[in-house]
Amino acid sequence: MATEATVPVLWHLKVSHYNEKARWALDYKAVPHVRRAAVPGQHRSIAAKLTGGRTFPVLELNGEVIGDSTRIIRALEHRYPEPPLYPADPDERRRALELEDYFDEELGPASRLLFLYHALPDTDLMLGAFAPDLTGVRRLMARVTFPRLRPRVAAGFGVDEESAALAFDRLREAGDRLRAELQPSGYLVGDGFTVADLTLAALLAPLVAPEQFPYPQPQRGHPRLAPVREALEAAGLTEWACEMYARHRGRSAEVDA
Repeated sequence: MATEATVPVLWHLKVSHYNEKARWALDYKAVPHVRRAAVPGQHRSIAAKLTGGRTFPVLELNGEVIGDSTRIIRALEHRYPEPPLYPADPDERRRALELEDYFDEELGPASRLLFLYHALPDTDLMLGAFAPDLTGVRRLMARVTFPRLRPRVAAGFGVDEESAALAFDRLREAGDRLRAELQPSGYLVGDGFTVADLTLAALLAPLVAPEQFPYPQPQRGHPRLAPVREALEAAGLTEWACEMYARHRGRSAEVDA
């Protein structure tokens, strides 16, 4: 467990967009931290030991163990207020937090489901995205066993044609919300980058695959994701998300253990 004298530790999944929210906040605030990546699925037992839950990200910070990307950003904003992700104006702060919650609840699950729906049939694409560190014999074994795992993943996340159609609807609604909320500044709230912008861009990352994403993105330009890229373009989300990444996804603050 972290103490006042230790560097924060982020337990994360490299591919996950909710985990990207936490990584981006740490990097944006230039908070030196150690990262501990896990293989999806195996992370549940680690999370259970750390928080009693089953999900990442988990941040060990100042003697606390914090799960959930929203709670992590709130803790970072309190401990490391500069540069801010919460607007100073109370009304703008409330609006930014409302948008964070909206995109977390409505877009996040849809984005993940659309990725899985299109990528699951391709073993190499899935392994490249979800287990990029597997090499040699371990990767070979994963390729052999993944076809047996595929139905369990689909069932666990409710991936089918009907759920994919609903997820495409959520994607279009996210585009509508972006257009409705977008300010003359190009940001969602006020004149600068806030937690609302970070959240929307991060949750789109698995589908947009921006160049600045810190880990391998084998889905970038992959033909299996072409229908999603078309939907993103039609919703007006691609260019905006890439712009947020280009402007604000700067240098990593990760340090060696």
